[in-house]
Amino acid sequence: MNKKNFLTLTLMALSITSVNAAELPKKYFLPTAIAESIAKAAIAECNEINIPVSVSVVNDQGRLIYFYRGEKTGTNSIHTSFRKAYTSATLKIPTSQLSRAPESPGFSQLGKMEDDILLLTGGLPLMHNGELVGAIGLSGAPNPIIEENCGKKAISKVFN
Repeated sequence: MNKKNFLTLTLMALSITSVNAAELPKKYFLPTAIAESIAKAAIAECNEINIPVSVSVVNDQGRLIYFYRGEKTGTNSIHTSFRKAYTSATLKIPTSQLSRAPESPGFSQLGKMEDDILLLTGGLPLMHNGELVGAIGLSGAPNPIIEENCGKKAISKVFN
């Protein structure tokens, strides 16, 4: 192959590469250290009112990043906190907004769509610059509204 053909082929290859090169979107993720900070802040909020809770923090895909089991919480709080976080992450909404969904027309099967979906208050999405980065789920309090409030305060402290 002569130099002219080689140069022509090289220029063609470079031009094709630059035309087809797609810029991938940048994506935020939730580091374990921040997940731990959010969980510990939620635990501290509930401890201030003498309510033990278990806390799960998941990434945007619903995969567990951090877990803490509260003193004197029932064994059910382990999986329940995870399921609340998972539900909030995968559906991108606080679970408190879903708790009445099965009673709404067209949503009766929502709670049956996947084993880890749990339509109980206590799961909150974690957003950064308008993007979902994960979710937190709390369980063990006598009232799930207490769990949600502890979670909201923790998110506010860590993300603001």
